[in-house]
Amino acid sequence: MPKDFRLPLFLAAGLLAVAGTTTWPRPALAQDASATEQEDAPATSAEPARRAPAKPAPKPAAVAKPPARPGQPIAQAPAQPAVSQPAAAAASLPNGAAAINEVYGDWTVDCRITDGRKACALSQQQGNSQTNQRVFAIELRAPKGGKAEGTILMPFGLRLENGAVLRLDDKDLGQGLRFSTCVPAGCLLPISFPTVATDALQKGKTLTAAALNLSTGEAVTFNVSLNGFAAALTRIAKLDD
Repeated sequence: MPKDFRLPLFLAAGLLAVAGTTTWPRPALAQDASATEQEDAPATSAEPARRAPAKPAPKPAAVAKPPARPGQPIAQAPAQPAVSQPAAAAASLPNGAAAINEVYGDWTVDCRITDGRKACALSQQQGNSQTNQRVFAIELRAPKGGKAEGTILMPFGLRLENGAVLRLDDKDLGQGLRFSTCVPAGCLLPISFPTVATDALQKGKTLTAAALNLSTGEAVTFNVSLNGFAAALTRIAKLDD
């Protein structure tokens, strides 16, 4: 029965009023003995009327149990205990730290726990020495599924439709990148390095990212030092495990 079901409530509306005076018949053996009109009448032997044998009292009808009142608990079969699921292991960092920031050569490892989730990445940034503003950045997350994914940030004023190219030392790395969007800090290039690429980066010296200037069409190039890259990549893989 749904909890919000309510049984109708019936109440007696009052008593039945009796109108007038009710006359009850007089018993045959209780005639008025003072009546003189019947003194000359022959005497009659008034024998008590034989009462009919009493009928056996009927068995009381089975009374149906009233339905449960609203709010009255209804007996139910005991519920089966729920099968407990194993709780997911809480994200943690060494020594119970909430965040770790370490430097390996020219790369920085940053690992932190936010809203119960652990996020680790290695990155390198370059800025304008005159304005002290960041103009380039590369960030890679811990390898998963044979790939290390991340983002490259490049400045405004580039020909976005031409994308960008990457070179490892003197060889092309991949077939070029496409800009995904621009944010207040610059324009973003999603990157995804398979294991063969990260292995090559660990052995290389310089990663070059280049795009075309919007006004002049000349190449805008950023050289990324790979000093410390191998150690930083190994570290985030361990922290993110």
